[in-house]
Amino acid sequence: MSIENTRPPHGGHNDQGITVLLRRMHDAVAQEASAQQRLDHLTRTIAAHVVADVCSIYLRRPDDELELYSTEGLNREAVHRTRLGIGEGLVGLVAQSRRPLVTDDAPHHPAFAYRPETGEDPLSAFLGVPLIRSGKTLGVLVVQNRTARNYTDEEVEAVQAVAALLAEIAASGELLSQEETAVVGEMLHRPETLSGFPIVDGVASGAAVFLQPPAPKHKVFASDVATEATRLEQGLTELRASVDAMLADNASLGGVSRDVLETYRLFAYDRGWKDRLRAAVFSGLTAEAAVEQVKNENRSRLLQARDPYLRERLHDLDDLAHRLLRLLSGDKNGARGQLDGDTILVARVMGPAELLEYDRKNLKGLVLGEVSATSHVAIVARALKIPMVTGLGDAIDRCEQGDQVIVDGDKGEIHIRPTSDVVEAFRARKELQSERQEAYVKERELPARTKDGADVTVMINAGLALDMPHLNDTGAHGVGLFRTELQFLIGSQLPSATAQEALYREVLDLADGKPVIFRTADIGGDKTAAYMDHGNEMNPAMGWRGLRMAVDRPGIIRPQLRALLAAAAGRTLHIMFPMVTLASELDHARAQLEREVDRIRRRGGAEPEKILIGAMIETPAAAWRIEEIAAKVDFVSIGGNDLAQFYFAADRDSERVQRRYDMMNPGFLSFLHQCLEKARAAGVSVSYCGEQAADPVNAAALIAVGVREFSVPAPSVGPFRRLIRSLDAGEIGAWAASEFGAPDDTLRERFTAFLLEKGANIASIEG
Repeated sequence: MSIENTRPPHGGHNDQGITVLLRRMHDAVAQEASAQQRLDHLTRTIAAHVVADVCSIYLRRPDDELELYSTEGLNREAVHRTRLGIGEGLVGLVAQSRRPLVTDDAPHHPAFAYRPETGEDPLSAFLGVPLIRSGKTLGVLVVQNRTARNYTDEEVEAVQAVAALLAEIAASGELLSQEETAVVGEMLHRPETLSGFPIVDGVASGAAVFLQPPAPKHKVFASDVATEATRLEQGLTELRASVDAMLADNASLGGVSRDVLETYRLFAYDRGWKDRLRAAVFSGLTAEAAVEQVKNENRSRLLQARDPYLRERLHDLDDLAHRLLRLLSGDKNGARGQLDGDTILVARVMGPAELLEYDRKNLKGLVLGEVSATSHVAIVARALKIPMVTGLGDAIDRCEQGDQVIVDGDKGEIHIRPTSDVVEAFRARKELQSERQEAYVKERELPARTKDGADVTVMINAGLALDMPHLNDTGAHGVGLFRTELQFLIGSQLPSATAQEALYREVLDLADGKPVIFRTADIGGDKTAAYMDHGNEMNPAMGWRGLRMAVDRPGIIRPQLRALLAAAAGRTLHIMFPMVTLASELDHARAQLEREVDRIRRRGGAEPEKILIGAMIETPAAAWRIEEIAAKVDFVSIGGNDLAQFYFAADRDSERVQRRYDMMNPGFLSFLHQCLEKARAAGVSVSYCGEQAADPVNAAALIAVGVREFSVPAPSVGPFRRLIRSLDAGEIGAWAASEFGAPDDTLRERFTAFLLEKGANIASIEG
């Protein structure tokens, strides 16, 4: 509801909306008078307009008490005398919750706190709204009436609009005295620490700079469709030219980083995207409205994907849409310009192209609201070694342009306006961090072997050629999981076998002889592209996806197998099939592979020197009969993330249940142990692929139950190898075996204590 159309609460002048009230508030603030007189005039104005018996303004003091600063209707003697703590009374509850509070019987509310000096005994109805600025509660605006009544939603929204304006003018210095304004400023600029999610490790410090996507200030309906179609075509031409120029300007990133930018360019040149934009224009929208509509459609579709890696692709599309909107608005440059000094960039969302527009010499850290470790901007930030934290959408509200910000990419925290002690502590940490990273590099040649001689293979997860240099940087043994889905999901049609072959060959070349396990495309279910007819599944994670789709649609998997075989000519090829549930599904997959091998032989082409086939164990059904699956493959990999969610029947993307169940549950650990024993008895190797292994206690537990091959995020490899060297595999294995029958929900606390007692380096994994 717009402010202009809001009607005043409780029988106010029906022919006057809140616009009149805001004008009167402006007059009250602008008058020549003392600060207290202006404030009193303001409360009288609000009370008269909303026809309230009482209107009061409480402001927050530096000691976090709420002081009655002005009132119309309460005893004047209570002004600057009545104080309530945060959470005390109805006013304190509003300040604490930062939400409006409405009641028709205030004296009988559980939180009511009686203050006799106010004279509020005859009052019943209460509406309190917090004064919020920069994410902080500056005070509370209260409206009260003698009659018992419920304020309507429109009345609450109207008072909220007034409170928002009050917060702004309180911070601006237009309302309060110079001294009181300074007090408000002190509260607004207190040091703060916010916790999010670590994405790129490292510590950085600098001044906050905001990236704000362009506001959609444009007409919605076109007056001339032909003109809008021409404008759209010109905008797309300019957009593609700018993306091409960006690739040319960033050749210094190297061939690997170029893969991300080439993927970004695929979006810009995607025919399906252009066709949807043109269709929207010819439906009668302006070019800008068409861009907004298609952007929202893409966002809605990709947000339904359960895989975070795929959901983050929408940020690339958002980035392109924002760039196109800037071009349509006449901004032909679109660049952010140079940064003055060390900078921390703060944004809700961001694409890789926007990141590359900034001066990398001065860009020290990133604070983003909605992206994950698998987003393209995260991949580019990792390549550029820019510390990055996400999950902090409110950071934009909590800090101001130019505030000093420290980014802790190891813990996933940011410190806004840090004290000198915090600054010094992080300076020391940064020095220690550099020493630690140097130590990991020096240790990469050391064997990943436990104290009692058990060798552990540590490999990395990857999804783009950009990830491949981590093999040498970390000393990893190879790529334990290369996800191939992205190529299938970014275009308007299936990727050609030629395009797939080029990617797979580059990845194998960059691996330089180290093994790369290619998982065939795990698409379908929640991982869908526009060209896929996937139907409407109520539970896509357990739907038509992975090998299930490949068995039913050989036209999808056969070109991929053909590309893998061609790329690996003369080399060893590792192929892993995803979401295997029944052993019979592997028979269908192997039949498709054999057809492609026969095709190469008939044509006299070069084939791989050796082909090793694997299955990903992600369901309890597959794990329970793992020996039957193992009999048909050369290796198996336990997909820990999916297996755990299906074991507990707990959606790992659900905020309500994802932390309820711990993989350190003794039942789950004993289940894994049995799976490992069965697979090894069948004569195949077993690896574990899952983000859980990036946690040191989880990793030690997996080694305890018998896992000896891992595929983990690249940043975890160095500290994981160090952890391995601090463990006695036999000792922790015996402890775990003795606890398999424990009645506990989780063994985490006791196992952690045991590891610390034995000197395990469990504080080392920070990937």
